[in-house]
Amino acid sequence: MPRWLRYSTLIAISFASIAMLGLAISLFNPKLFDRYFPFLLVLNAVIAAVLFCVVTTLCLRLARRQRSKQYGSHMTAKLALTTALISVVPTLTVYAISTAFISRSLQDSFSPRVEASLDAGVRITQEMLAKQEQSTQELARDFADALAGTPDSLMLHDLLKLLEPHSGTEALVLTSTGSAVAAAGSRINVLMPDLPSQLQLKTAKTTGIYSIVDGDTLFEAPEATGGSSDLRIRVIIPISTLHAPSLSDFKTTGLLAKTASSQQLFLQLTQPVDKTIGLHAATLVAGYREYQQLAYSQSSMATLYALTLSLIVLLAVFASVLAALSFARRTTSPVMQLAEGTRRVATGDFMPIREFQGGDEINVLTRSFNSMIKEVSEARRGLELQRLQAEQAQAFLERVLGNISSGVVVVDHWYTVVTANQAARRIMGEQNVMTGASLRDTLPEFVSTLEEYQHRESIGTAPEPLDFELEQNGVTIPLYLKTTLMQLGTQTGSVLVFDDVTALMKAQRATAWGEVARRLAHEIKNPLTPIRLSAERLAWKLHAKLTEEKDLQLLQRTTNTIIEQVDTLRQMVNDFREYARMPAASLVPLNLNEFMETVLQLYHDAGHAISFVPGEGLPEIDADPAQLRQVFHNLISNSLEAVTEGELVRISIRTEALESQYHAGAIGAVKLSIEDNGPGFTDKILNAAFDPYVTTKPTGTGLGLPIVKKILDDHGAAIKLKNRSNEETGEILGASVEIVFKVSRLEHNPISN
Repeated sequence: MPRWLRYSTLIAISFASIAMLGLAISLFNPKLFDRYFPFLLVLNAVIAAVLFCVVTTLCLRLARRQRSKQYGSHMTAKLALTTALISVVPTLTVYAISTAFISRSLQDSFSPRVEASLDAGVRITQEMLAKQEQSTQELARDFADALAGTPDSLMLHDLLKLLEPHSGTEALVLTSTGSAVAAAGSRINVLMPDLPSQLQLKTAKTTGIYSIVDGDTLFEAPEATGGSSDLRIRVIIPISTLHAPSLSDFKTTGLLAKTASSQQLFLQLTQPVDKTIGLHAATLVAGYREYQQLAYSQSSMATLYALTLSLIVLLAVFASVLAALSFARRTTSPVMQLAEGTRRVATGDFMPIREFQGGDEINVLTRSFNSMIKEVSEARRGLELQRLQAEQAQAFLERVLGNISSGVVVVDHWYTVVTANQAARRIMGEQNVMTGASLRDTLPEFVSTLEEYQHRESIGTAPEPLDFELEQNGVTIPLYLKTTLMQLGTQTGSVLVFDDVTALMKAQRATAWGEVARRLAHEIKNPLTPIRLSAERLAWKLHAKLTEEKDLQLLQRTTNTIIEQVDTLRQMVNDFREYARMPAASLVPLNLNEFMETVLQLYHDAGHAISFVPGEGLPEIDADPAQLRQVFHNLISNSLEAVTEGELVRISIRTEALESQYHAGAIGAVKLSIEDNGPGFTDKILNAAFDPYVTTKPTGTGLGLPIVKKILDDHGAAIKLKNRSNEETGEILGASVEIVFKVSRLEHNPISN
């Protein structure tokens, strides 16, 4: 399709859509209908003619191409015809049904039953108003009889008295010239009642009574009421007896009484109609008049609807055919370009498959398929080569892993074994780590420990590496395990690397116990008893021989010193024994904040100022209260002893919650921090703080922190020592100890800090 024709078609379709929309809107809006309908009707007809010319031109061009057997014309024609039928047939079907439906709807809308119902409604409304008008007339007669003979000075008083039981009613006494004598009612203080005209007064005088429904929509045009639905019944009736005012009347009623003394008096009584009745009456009458107008133009409406619908359907059909031709052209154009390119590729060095005879477009696609098959074959050979290379690389990696002593196991997110080397099969058992096996089924305790380790690793409390004892065929195998996350496709797996450290642990244990036994035997334990006995014997022997009091005191002091030091050494031996044979921790759920309050109470009673800042919303931890109390007493005592004598001791303890790395929004651990204003830790302590015998105290045994570390390890907790320093000057401000405890269970609560 040429560019000018394409743009012209788009503009015509756009105008057609706007014109059809305006035509449909104006049909249901009387004001727009009278102003724009003829113009829109002509505009749509012109656009329909333009679209018809465009469609005819395109169809003729397509027919000429097909007769000349131009490439792609056959497919374009079939596709255009199919697409046009898909849209045109339903459109014509809807048109036929819509035409019948409109005709039937118009007939039903203007049926005699509808007209009779509207007439009955109007009559009922008229009867209701007539009854209320008659009631108002009777009330006016009663008022006129009651006011007959009433002096002008008492007219207002009697009028107010008569209106008391009648809420909303207004009364006006006036002369035949229209001058007001007295007025009363609910609106008198705000608005004077409407005065009747001379014609109305004359009618009341002639007929004896005059009544009218003000704002009556049954007989007046809607514009006459100002668009309001408020109806009022007004009755004018003459008052039979006249009265000549006295001087007191003139003083009381003023000019009005003087004016009325020589003229006929009339009573105007105004009573409102219920607003609901008035609103319904106005709505009913408006609908009745509109119905009458539509009923007179029923045949014209049917013609307009049919004409509008026919024109819209015609525009839709032409637009559908035009869209079908354009769609077919756009669809077949890439196919023809692909066929041309396929023919160029087919002239190369490729080996095509057998082709069918014929000049149809499908056969052209067959030749393109031949070329595609050849390229796919080459791509497949390339993939096969890559697969062989990958298998060779995997075999090489397996040979490397098979010759190392460490076990390597790759598992997915669900701990299903992806691969394992020979060392892993030897350590853990062939059946336990075979490919496809689930460690949850074969080694459930190992998986439980591994999950706990990964959780602790996420919060920074995991030891490096993990110690695990594997029960295999009745033999306990100690393992050192390290894990690393690994991406396996769309999931995250893990690489488990572990070593059998049975021999290493035996050697370490033998060395450690040998060293302890050697020191205890040669340096402490063996001389203790003889030294103590010798000191006691010496004191006993010399006590009787010394006569000087000074000599006796010296003897007593020196022997007591020897005995006290022996007891100190004996206590150190006991500390070694306690370190070597620490009882197993009895873990129970424990509220760390409450526990710390009880521990610190002892120091507060002793006069030590230790500040404690408890964290909010801390979950419980698993701990042995007795062992944990020993840990805190040891650490707090170290802080108290570290501060220089005479200097004010400042120790701060606080707790806080730590979020779990594996469970977003959950509390995974609780951290306790102890800070003091002492000299801090030396490099020697920081590098080997938890080794036995490492101490900076003159009388220390070097077992305090090792015992603390052992207790915390049994609790699954981690401890970290560091110095607090000034970031700008580097000056050490004191020591800091951080302990991280695992929680009893994950708490899915927001982290306050």
